[in-house]
Amino acid sequence: MKKYDEVREAVEKVELVDTHAHNIVSLDSTVPFLRCFSEAEGDALSYAPHTLSFKRSLRDIADLYGCEKSLNAVESYRRSSGLHSICSNCFGAAKISALLIDDGFELDKMNDLEWHRSFAPVVGRILRIEYLAEKILDDEIPNGSKWTLDLFTDIFVKKLNFSVTVADKAVALKSIAAYRSGLEIDPNVNKKDAEEGLSEVLSAGKPVSIQNKSFIDYIFTCSLDIALSFDLPIQIHTGFGDRDLDLRLSNPLHLRAILEDKRYSKCNIVLLHASYPFSKEASYLASVYPQVYLDFGLAVPKLSVHGMISSMKELLELAPIKKVMFSTDGYAFPETFYLGAKRAREVVSSVLRDACDDGDLTILEAVEAAEDIFKNNAIQLYKIKEVVGSSAPNNAMPHDSVTVEANASDQEIVFVRIIWVDASGQHRCRVIPVKRFYDVVRQKGVGLTFASMGMSSFCDGPADGTNLTGVGEIRLIPDLSTKWRLPWAQREEMVLADMQLKPGEAWEYCPRETLRRVSKVLKDEFNLEVNAGFENEFYLLRAVLRDGKEEWVPFDSTPYCSTSGFDAASLLLQEANSALQSMNISVEQLHAESGKGQFEISLGHTVCTSAADNLVFTREVIRAVARKHGLLATFVPKYSLDDIGSGSHVHLSLWQNGNNVFMASSGSSRYGMSEVGEEFMAGVLSHLSSILAFAAPLPNSYDRIQPNTWSGAYHCWGKENREAPLRTACPPGISDGLVSNFEIKSFDGCANPHLGLASIIASGIDGLQRHLSLPEPIGTNPSSVNGLQRLPKELGESVEALEKDTILKELLGEKLVTAVTGVRKAEIDYYSKNKDAFKQLIHKY
Repeated sequence: MKKYDEVREAVEKVELVDTHAHNIVSLDSTVPFLRCFSEAEGDALSYAPHTLSFKRSLRDIADLYGCEKSLNAVESYRRSSGLHSICSNCFGAAKISALLIDDGFELDKMNDLEWHRSFAPVVGRILRIEYLAEKILDDEIPNGSKWTLDLFTDIFVKKLNFSVTVADKAVALKSIAAYRSGLEIDPNVNKKDAEEGLSEVLSAGKPVSIQNKSFIDYIFTCSLDIALSFDLPIQIHTGFGDRDLDLRLSNPLHLRAILEDKRYSKCNIVLLHASYPFSKEASYLASVYPQVYLDFGLAVPKLSVHGMISSMKELLELAPIKKVMFSTDGYAFPETFYLGAKRAREVVSSVLRDACDDGDLTILEAVEAAEDIFKNNAIQLYKIKEVVGSSAPNNAMPHDSVTVEANASDQEIVFVRIIWVDASGQHRCRVIPVKRFYDVVRQKGVGLTFASMGMSSFCDGPADGTNLTGVGEIRLIPDLSTKWRLPWAQREEMVLADMQLKPGEAWEYCPRETLRRVSKVLKDEFNLEVNAGFENEFYLLRAVLRDGKEEWVPFDSTPYCSTSGFDAASLLLQEANSALQSMNISVEQLHAESGKGQFEISLGHTVCTSAADNLVFTREVIRAVARKHGLLATFVPKYSLDDIGSGSHVHLSLWQNGNNVFMASSGSSRYGMSEVGEEFMAGVLSHLSSILAFAAPLPNSYDRIQPNTWSGAYHCWGKENREAPLRTACPPGISDGLVSNFEIKSFDGCANPHLGLASIIASGIDGLQRHLSLPEPIGTNPSSVNGLQRLPKELGESVEALEKDTILKELLGEKLVTAVTGVRKAEIDYYSKNKDAFKQLIHKY
């Protein structure tokens, strides 16, 4: 109904603060994916697919991923896409701006808190007190002493203080007493009973599991004292959970003794999980005790739709809206965060609309309630700031440290670099002070002239013929799924940007949007996705003075795969590898290449949109790390006309429902590839001359693409033929006669990777639409084959081919192609008149 549009819009647009979640695990973790849908374990988990929650949630995930609505299809998609891709997808859809994680729930191969900052701008730690106590008792006794309650208390209190103020800077404490001995906690537990409880716990052996009620109550009251002294909330598990919990003892009414104790009347307590099925009891407690707050994670989305709505309504029957908060209780799988956010928005929207119908709320009050429940209440209670649209007080926490105010880290982020790659392939950035970034720019972006996509490698102004000028402005909108802390500059972050006319409206010249758009055509028409992996060749150069002038010369003079060459650059390459790993960019291998000072780093394959993003970041990392070591790294195709060229070979495969369908399903194929694989590759071969205008964008690129240099100079393809521009590959583990992917050798390090891949996919789509076939492969050096056509020998030939290519114009956009050809023609003109100007390209690529 239109009268509720304002409520619905408020619920859908608000950036969420997720106040209670757990760590995400690696894809190869032993935690079964079915746990995404159920709290059950063991044999009981096998019944999860027969629950209402499972059936609804599986459809939601399949719709998000664009795959078949089956568990096998979703799991296949997860494996083929990779963890970073699915996390970006889920967190982007969920719109979570702050994430508070209880990392005391240990899971196989779980990622640490820092890792999660790639997907949520603000990440804070919730410290589980029983977990800390168990870790202390599992450690060796200090100085050979015997455990006593006083010794334990001294260590426990010191570690809590340290975690809150120095090490982890926890934003809240948490207790799982409900799982162990129940919530009827004695605030006046006898020290003697606690000492005996400690002895009982220790006598059970290691690893320690604290089950004794008196000892748990003692730990809890010690923690309340710490929470009070630092004004930290303490979260308490109440209501349902897995079968370890005795539901009879998890009713929050059991907490009355704690709530009535005057010592703790100022300690804020958060009842987790809507206390389901005790939601009414929790609502009552929040209404009569000023220190009680409510959290409705886990109840949403694990219940039926009716159950979720009923539980939410019961919470709001008595509880003040200012005390009700959202969380996902997400754990192990990014999908749990997406499902929690999606269902919470739907449920809260429904409940608020009903409240308006009943006359409990006005529309404006419902809008305010949505913002309070999803964001503002948590910001206030947990003292967080730098959340988008935050109305938090000025003394709230600094971004990306989520720390106690008086102990703010001196390693806080200062700048955020917003990076884009222009039509000439140059990386550019705008740098924003962190407060402005999170207050304004994160949502609204920054302005950029239309001319930005018309600039050449030699001039920071629009080239003639691009139809782009200094008139008109777009917005650079950060894609937060690509935000990383700079490994080489710890007080900065970087993020890739989309080009939009206004927030939410794509600009037709945007390279990232172009790649997404053609990928969607491939997906919608053929249910196919392209995975890509790049091999990056680059030179390491050092500066020398000759006759008073600075010259750049090779870092070393070693040959291909030289061990001594790798030794010389090992520290630099180790640092680059570590930086890439910290950004979840998979490195498959590194080695010294044939050129003097030349190296190669090969990246793992992933879905093409992520592969292009990863290539941008890889170039940034290598250049930055080289600078730290006093060197210059360059990806220029032919930095010296007397040495070997550098390429950025790309390997491509086709995937459908999680399976590589480029490869033939049997040995019946002529070339070891499937019919769709052949048609796609035939389309690429057909348009290869046009593709080069994107993949080999400079006149210097054609100094590299020469016969007998393994760069692919002739218009042909071959099986494991490194002189062919298109080469099918059969890596170890693939059956004889079959191929898993094909390689394009003409792609180089000056190409805009998003435009290069977009042109390749557009060409493949044409091959699929017209059912093209490949000619016979070339099994020898193409230069020895009479009559074999050369690929363009210079950039002008590639541009001419692109101008005649109506298919690429249609799929990529005629305006974008016009801009690209305008830039390329300017490059041709300038470098033809300035023969030595290419030597300056090492400072730009």
